Amino acid sequence: MSAGDAPGWGVWFEPVLPVPDLAALARIAEDAGAGYVWVADEGTDRDVHVVMAAIALATQRVRIGAAITNPFSRHPVATAAAFASLEELAPGRIISGFGVGGARVLGPLGLTPPRPYSSLRETVAAVDRLLAGEAVTHHGEVNLESARIPWSPRRLPIAMAGRGPRVEALAIETADWVLLAGKPLVRLPELVGKVRAPRPVDAGDPPRIAWSTYVAWTPAMIEQVRPHMTYATVDMPPETRALLGIDDATTDLIREVGLRDGFAAAANLVPDSVIEGTAIVGDRGSVVEQLAAVRRKAAPDLFVLAMNDYAVADRLIVEAAPLIHSAGFVPATASAHDSPRSRQFLPARAPALAVASTRQP
Repeated sequence: MSAGDAPGWGVWFEPVLPVPDLAALARIAEDAGAGYVWVADEGTDRDVHVVMAAIALATQRVRIGAAITNPFSRHPVATAAAFASLEELAPGRIISGFGVGGARVLGPLGLTPPRPYSSLRETVAAVDRLLAGEAVTHHGEVNLESARIPWSPRRLPIAMAGRGPRVEALAIETADWVLLAGKPLVRLPELVGKVRAPRPVDAGDPPRIAWSTYVAWTPAMIEQVRPHMTYATVDMPPETRALLGIDDATTDLIREVGLRDGFAAAANLVPDSVIEGTAIVGDRGSVVEQLAAVRRKAAPDLFVLAMNDYAVADRLIVEAAPLIHSAGFVPATASAHDSPRSRQFLPARAPALAVASTRQP
């Protein structure tokens, strides 16, 4: 975030509600001042691209991003075609989003990818070039043979989220947005500083930073956060769990119960330290103070409000908006927009994709 730019805010949805309900929530968020709507891809929930399409039709201004899709549940060509179709539907408002996926999406598919980082890198490079209208042949963790989407409107901004250092480094190097979710609050300034570290002259501007977490200002709301922390706890790097006081036995038990009975069933196993260390909780005044402190110390470009209880998500958005604004995250304006993607994805040292351009320079 450049000096003088005030950070905005958005919302993050797990697609656990019927698609029309999610579209209606997006309208409420847009009316409340949100500039972004991010939609998770959890495999057994509503399809991320269908939900994004419904939101695009139901809204006029918000930018709509995938947060995040993975390299394994869809082929890169199908993913690229879906994002290109969304860009046709809502020109200038679509953000592609990628990560390696977690236990909640890959577990039910029975997938344990052997090289998730390589698969991610190859997938995002292929999608980026397909959206640019190039023909792509590649043989590796993912395979494409003269694949081409010549009708793609443009390259899309790329958002990326990751838990490990390699994915974080890839996001800093290549993405337009870095999504920080489930991160310890005490580490946010350090993580943001890493993203914004000085770069080589030819590397371009650093990516923008979207920080997402849960906000709760009553004891009941705080307890509604706990089920969401089950899969987040399982997917945390070991050093993050150690920082939050979670031992391996607790992690293994949450994973076992979550995969067998659903992650909500493991909620009572999540220690308070996880909620207090990663979410913004307290009374209303404390919530504003904590949000404002993160804005001052870490200065993310965007705060993303995650939903606690989807039964009352409309009320959460409406009641949270003034608290978010009071903390210095400003309402979106009609003129706000994301710049078209211009960053090169694959640096020279990475394995090259065989590409035959179909567009004139």
